[in-house]
Amino acid sequence: MRKMTSRVLLSVAAGSVLSLSGCLRDTVTESQKYTLYTPVYTLKSTVLASINGDPGTAIVQPGQLYIKGAFIYVNDVSKGIHVIDNSNPSHPVQTAFLNLPGNTSIAVRGNTLYADMANDLLAIDITNPRQVSVTGRMSNFFPWHIYSPDTNYVLTSYIIRDTVVKRLVPGSGLYIVPGTIYYTLSATDVPAASNYAAQSNTSTGVAGSEASMALVGNYLYSIPEPHSIDVVDISDASHPSLLTRTPVGYDLETIFPFQDKLLVGSKQGVNVYSINTANHLPVEVGTFKHGTSCDPVIADQSYAYVTLRSGTYCGGSSNELDVLDAQDITQSSLLRSYPMDGPSGLGKDGSLLFVCDGSVVKVFDATDPSNLKLKTKLPVNNAYDVIASNHLLIVVGSDGFYEYDYSDPTHIKLLSHLAVNRKVS
Repeated sequence: MRKMTSRVLLSVAAGSVLSLSGCLRDTVTESQKYTLYTPVYTLKSTVLASINGDPGTAIVQPGQLYIKGAFIYVNDVSKGIHVIDNSNPSHPVQTAFLNLPGNTSIAVRGNTLYADMANDLLAIDITNPRQVSVTGRMSNFFPWHIYSPDTNYVLTSYIIRDTVVKRLVPGSGLYIVPGTIYYTLSATDVPAASNYAAQSNTSTGVAGSEASMALVGNYLYSIPEPHSIDVVDISDASHPSLLTRTPVGYDLETIFPFQDKLLVGSKQGVNVYSINTANHLPVEVGTFKHGTSCDPVIADQSYAYVTLRSGTYCGGSSNELDVLDAQDITQSSLLRSYPMDGPSGLGKDGSLLFVCDGSVVKVFDATDPSNLKLKTKLPVNNAYDVIASNHLLIVVGSDGFYEYDYSDPTHIKLLSHLAVNRKVS
């Protein structure tokens, strides 16, 4: 995300007004309605002291998914992590909320959750998810994440109000385009603002395809910024330490661990890195190039599946699902492309392939990847990502997350829907 270098921003409202007095002249008076956002920063130590938030905190903007045991971890973009007890998928229960401003990523190994809080990487003991504690912290680990003018502070909220600005505009043909963002000068001040069974200490969970962190053995692989891969030693789970930062020449987005390799989705293609190396450092061993586009990727023993979508910060105009022949993942080649509307995350279980595509999740019979057969479409607003495992499909979309039972692929059943609350906080 872009670095915040200012204290206040103005967002132009859609209904702009141009005030003309008398006949048209070279100079006119313009009235424009803006929404004024004033950032509020809080000491990181204060935030971490209140990391155990209200379990009933409404989900506002669901992002990345992670499953570990009976729990689902749902990122609420830039707000924190909701912990959902999914012992009964027909009745998921919001169990805890981890207050982590700036959070976007999740990974869990044993009883330790790794997550970002703005530009810091935290190790969090979740033995009891209702009462977690931070055991380790790597400061400034994510240099591209939003941060405050002072690294001891974190952006926690905005004070939002409308205002009207009047000014003289030379020339009768000039106007302001609605939606333009304006920044004011930087300010110098920063205002303050039950019982659970222990899990295995070494087992990891399952991430969605949009993940930017991956756990393999005693190592966490992460994309701290678009042009590098970090290797973090987590052999001491509570106290992660940076092993190396490997620069790469690509705009990286997602990581999918596969055997002894990492499949890394970038704006330009899918890059394959071997981690069966000295010190487990990633070494590029193959690549599949495509046009500029966002592209999460997953793989099984013989094929890789990549979605390309347009209309995002990644650029590009492709909306398609690419199936790659990956008998040798280091020399993958395009097997077939399938047109899509606006695909994003995807998942696979056995012969079933699930693809988020706009307002639906498409379910394919992938017995023959060169001839995918659409079985059904599941309605999910702005479907973003999925995890499919053991006949349970979990989907996150703009209006919450859904759970489906696909034990009978001809009659996939909706089990539950945990909705979002769009109130501005």
